[in-house]
Amino acid sequence: MSDSDKVIDFAKAGERHRHSRMHREKEEKVDELRERFAAALPDRKTPVKDYLRKKKARKKT
Repeated sequence: MSDSDKVIDFAKAGERHRHSRMHREKEEKVDELRERFAAALPDRKTPVKDYLRKKKARKKT
């Protein structure tokens, strides 16, 4: 096994780690929102998706 096989590109590894961490944080936020909306609006089918769409539309204008 040569030394070049053991070399790690820290830029690539850092980017991958950052991406996975950000994705995990976003998923946690969405799960938290889902729980809050389920408690507040149990009759709506997709309350989180509706809320995020409204928020995105408001941001664009």
